[in-house]
Amino acid sequence: MMMKKKIKKLVTSFRPFLKTLNGLAVDMPRVFVWHRFTAPMKEKTGRVAADVFGWQLDRIRKDFQVLTLDKTLQYFLEHHQWPKRSVILTIDDGYRDFYHWAYPELRKRSLQATLFVTVNFVAGKIWLWPDRLQWGLDESAATEVALPFSGELRRFSLKDLHDKAIAWKICSDHCITLADVNKKRFIRSVLGALQVSCPDKPTEEYRAMTWDELQEMDKNGIEIGSHTMNHPILSRIGQEALTEELGTSKKTLEAKLGHGISTFCYPNSGPGDINETVIASVQEAGYSGAVFGTDLKTWHPDKVPRMGVSSDRTDFLWKLYGGELLQQSIRKG
Repeated sequence: MMMKKKIKKLVTSFRPFLKTLNGLAVDMPRVFVWHRFTAPMKEKTGRVAADVFGWQLDRIRKDFQVLTLDKTLQYFLEHHQWPKRSVILTIDDGYRDFYHWAYPELRKRSLQATLFVTVNFVAGKIWLWPDRLQWGLDESAATEVALPFSGELRRFSLKDLHDKAIAWKICSDHCITLADVNKKRFIRSVLGALQVSCPDKPTEEYRAMTWDELQEMDKNGIEIGSHTMNHPILSRIGQEALTEELGTSKKTLEAKLGHGISTFCYPNSGPGDINETVIASVQEAGYSGAVFGTDLKTWHPDKVPRMGVSSDRTDFLWKLYGGELLQQSIRKG
């Protein structure tokens, strides 16, 4: 592992090495995903600071063209191949910190991006469920807790942020395995065990952007796509709910923005989170394509893979210039 890090550091430190790496990798669109942002020079786990995001955008502009997912899919349908030397910037969920910190960086550079919106989150009707868990753990005064996992109590220490992060990860992973109704029941039981009462609407830390902000961005180079109504794991809900999550989210966004919505993002995008029924339902709802997963060896309009982004500059350059693509191609071979 240490040797791999040294190799990545060496390759990404010299432009000639980066260009060589890019030449060796398959010329497929680099599709990146961000979720949360923060103020310049402010480090926070799981978020990218505005100045780092700006640096990432500047590095992309040196050697690549930035396209929205919709334009990339249109190109594929017309030419039967993906556009060369292209990058797609995608952002999930609809947190207000994107509007506040990242959107201005895009505007400064006249760059496009694709924002996948969870409709009821932006409408102020729901929390995103991982945030409810995080808020409960952060707010609880408990130093330990016993939580019910499929009828079995598991004890967790909550003495510090590290302990709470472990508890959140285990609870979150468990939620992903549950049917939607059972997931909601489990989260209620966790909050009860933590002896906290979650507010009806997200607190400032977890706030969504407004419809007005979304409409502004839609007019200024941000493609809006659907990320469902409520962010459930789609393989774990019934057909009626699936139709609601896919169809109603699309129609609501179209009504709010005054034009068609063509792209979709599957919530969570992990193994088992979608199936053939879900994919067929996305097609039937009228979407031209969707993003899913991290398997860069498999490219299909309904399962366009993405790469996660952090503040790690070496990791970002490695992915941008094709290191991740090359690694996965070698493993496939």
